This record gives sequence, C-alpha cells and structure tokens, in this order.
Amino acid sequence: MAKLLAIDLDGTLFYPKNIKRCIPRKNVKFLRRWIDAGNKLVLVTSRSTQFIEKLKDEIKRPVDFVTCCSSQIIADNKLIYDKAMPNREIKEIVETIEKAYEPIALLMTTDNHPCIIKTSRKVSFIFRWFYKIWWWFQFAYREPFVADDELFVKELETARIFKIMIFIGLKKKKAQIAKELNKEFRQKFPEIESSWTVQVNELTPEGCNKGNGVERYCQLTGIKPEDVYVVGDSGNDITMFSKYHEHSYCMKRGHPSARKYAKYIISRVYKLENLILEGENHE
Repeated sequence: MAKLLAIDLDGTLFYPKNIKRCIPRKNVKFLRRWIDAGNKLVLVTSRSTQFIEKLKDEIKRPVDFVTCCSSQIIADNKLIYDKAMPNREIKEIVETIEKAYEPIALLMTTDNHPCIIKTSRKVSFIFRWFYKIWWWFQFAYREPFVADDELFVKELETARIFKIMIFIGLKKKKAQIAKELNKEFRQKFPEIESSWTVQVNELTPEGCNKGNGVERYCQLTGIKPEDVYVVGDSGNDITMFSKYHEHSYCMKRGHPSARKYAKYIISRVYKLENLILEGENHE
C-alpha cells in the first residue's frame, strides 16, 4: 500500500536555505526516491498557490499541494478543494484586531494577489523598508507582494480571501505574544481558523488548518490514516502532529511548543529515508 508524506515547507523541507533553489539537493533526492518507490507526496504550506509551480520543476516528480493552510488543495494538477473567508465577517474581524492589538502590519492572500500588505501608520515607512530588504534576501523563496493600504481594503471587501497574516512585531518575545493571541483569536472568532508561527498569527477559513487539510486530502484521494507521515516545525503544524501523531516528525530546530506535540524529532528531512522509506526505526 502506498504511503503519504505530508511535509511543511519553510523551516522544514526548505531547511537549510539555498540562494538558487528552494529545496536542498539531499532533500530532493530523498523525495524522488520516496515517490519512485510508489509513495505519494503532498506539500503542506501556508504559502500561496501561486508560489508552488517552481517546486514542481525542482522535484521533477508528481507532487500535490495543500496551500494557505488548506484553503486550497491541488491533486494531479487539479484544484479539488477551494474555500475562502466570508468578506463581511473577516472585514469586521480585521478591524477589531487592528483596534484592539495594533499589529504593525497585515498581509493578505487573495485570488488576485499572493501578498498584499497593509501597515500601521506608526511604522509604515520603517516596516516597508525592512520588508523590502528582507524580501530581497529571500532569493529563490520570494513571493510577489504589493504594499498598498487602499488595495488591501478593497480586496478585503470584494476578493476571495484565503489567508490573512497578523504581524505582531520583530522582537523574539513577540513569538510568545503571537502564541497567546492565537488562543484569544480562537475564542473570540470561532467563525475563522487561527494558527501561529514565530511572530505571526495566521487567519484562514473556518476548519482550514494543516491537519484538516491533510485529512481532507486523504479522504478525496483514498489514503488511509495509518499510511500518513507528517513533518513540520512550527505552531501551524501542530494540527498535523495531533491528528497523525504515530507518524509525526518535528524538526529539531522547531519551536519548543511545536516539538512537544510530535512523536519524533529529526534534524534534516532527508534523514527520513532510513526512518520511513527503509523502515529502520519503527516500521
């Protein structure tokens, strides 16, 4: 029976980073061996659907995608699941968050743009300057973005919205704040899904988290839960670890709050070859 490897991108499959390519060569070799052995691969990410095409060229094997934390699912190059947030409700939620928590920036993914940025007036110039510098040094990992407050508001009212990121701040202590805010958001806004990673909170349509996305993918493709292996490194991967705990792997470099939910810890993705492809530890 074919097995499924569901794997996060940033901090996981993309680690360590490279200037010219997204996925390290050793990881690519492992993925090709995994697929060539008759298994399936689904990349599970909070990144946009617009970003994923380049990854197909790097892997050069059949690969499916769960994007925007499962707002969209692509299998066999077809969109098999697609859910956006209700515009009126998410507009009210965003306005409430801006007023109550004063984030320094909001980043939104819609059907028209992979990333639209709206900044706080207090840090508008500073944040946009910092983001442009950060974006430039992302090299192969860049996603196109538009920094336009008016466009953000317009898209918030009219576009199909798949994800909104709440950027709390740059300092390390903001990661703990983001984690605590995630609990608050879940209680205050049950009509949307909330998760967190580092200093960022992610809002997606109700029920759209990575764990549910993998489960939905399996239901649509006929894969049994016991044949699923999940890999990640941060707070938005916890739902995968919890739902598929027996075959869950967290990166050693991952956040401590995420590591405790996974059954196994690994340092590099390619080391899974001996663990789940060759079956040397627990299969």
